[in-house]
Amino acid sequence: MSTTLRESVVSAVTNQEPAVRDPGPAGAARALRATLPEETPLSVAEQHLLEDWLDRLAAGG
Repeated sequence: MSTTLRESVVSAVTNQEPAVRDPGPAGAARALRATLPEETPLSVAEQHLLEDWLDRLAAGG
C-alpha cells in the first residue's frame, strides 16, 4: 500500500467529520472518486473501469 493511499485510509477512519456528505451509493461514489490517489497498483484498464463504475453510481443510475 502506498504511503498516500495509507494516509488517506487512516485519515478517513480517524476523522471526526463524515466521509460522505450525501447518504447513499451516489454520495459514497462521489466521495471515493474525489479521494482516489493518482498513483495506484491498479492497471490502466482497471482504473478506467473503476472510474466508469463510480461515475455511473455518482450519477444515480
